[in-house]
Amino acid sequence: MTDEDRRYYERRAEMELEMAAATEDPNACSSHYALANLYLALVFEKDVQDAS
Repeated sequence: MTDEDRRYYERRAEMELEMAAATEDPNACSSHYALANLYLALVFEKDVQDAS
């Protein structure tokens, strides 16, 4: 993964968290948190692999 990819996924995670906080719909909120978690997993995947 390139640094550019990592920055993109970090920005997307931040955006999803902001959208989760802004919505009043519990289903939408849950979906935004799930997407944020997926993006963060991509960001930290290399770190986890390097630690092994």
